[in-house]
Amino acid sequence: MSPWIPAIAVASSVFIIMYGLQKWLLSHGSKPRNISDVVKPPVVYRREKRTSLLAQRLNNAVNHSRFSRAISMDLARANIPMKPSEFLLLIVGAGAVGMVFGMAVSHNFIGGVMSGILGAFLPRWYMVRREQKRLKEFHNQIPDILGLMTSALRAGYGLNHAMKMVVNEMPAPASEEFDRVMRETNLGVGITDAFQHMVERTKNKDMELVVTAISIQHEVGGNLGDILENISETIRERVRIRGEIQVMTAQQRMSGYVLTALPFLLGLALMLINPDYMMGMFQPGWPILMPISALVMMGIGYMIMRAIIKGSEVY
Repeated sequence: MSPWIPAIAVASSVFIIMYGLQKWLLSHGSKPRNISDVVKPPVVYRREKRTSLLAQRLNNAVNHSRFSRAISMDLARANIPMKPSEFLLLIVGAGAVGMVFGMAVSHNFIGGVMSGILGAFLPRWYMVRREQKRLKEFHNQIPDILGLMTSALRAGYGLNHAMKMVVNEMPAPASEEFDRVMRETNLGVGITDAFQHMVERTKNKDMELVVTAISIQHEVGGNLGDILENISETIRERVRIRGEIQVMTAQQRMSGYVLTALPFLLGLALMLINPDYMMGMFQPGWPILMPISALVMMGIGYMIMRAIIKGSEVY
């Protein structure tokens, strides 16, 4: 019998179990207790049901920890409508499927572990890539956002109408972020706090400058249209300069990614093709020092390379 048949069967079983566990956790969710639970993470809450003590403790352990809040913010920045518990279950399920697949192909436990680690890494990698792409797109939209808001304010409209124009006229992610700001203000959150939440989601220094100007104008008054116009010119020039730096350092950044990922991909391929050959480096004694030293040196090299090109990255 082909080894693919039991591997596919086991992987399907793991996926069904993870999917059922995810649905069980969602059906035992609780209602938000305050308004901050509504406006910050993009979470869809279910109707409250009577749950067992084990389910309540599991949800509390996952949804109210510092690690969970960090994941929730990352999911909000990537605009992925999932709970932290759902995302953690997705990581576990992807790791289990990858481990079963690796063991079926390589017939070796070490190969299965390496494939499982790679599978568990994929959801996090997808979230980070989507978050970086979305934040970069939002950063490039800031000059157009300020131009549209300035035009609305000079035409005699208020700040709320200017934000509504951004929601209606601008593409995502700008329209999504300003729509969240408007929904927060409709729920009773102050305009300054709502904008500050957007700054936390976007991690953008230019938007922080805009929000500071809006907050000062909201407290002391002044011509907000002129203020935003001056800020728009400054930000537009900064975006142009950063774009030029990104182009000049694109080759170095891509080289860093390739040089870092190539040994792992090559080692995984050799493990799947000829596991006995790769197992020679994982024998007890001094041979185990070779992969450990390689990992340490690769990590140091990657951090140095990231430190060199960090100034060119857009946050």
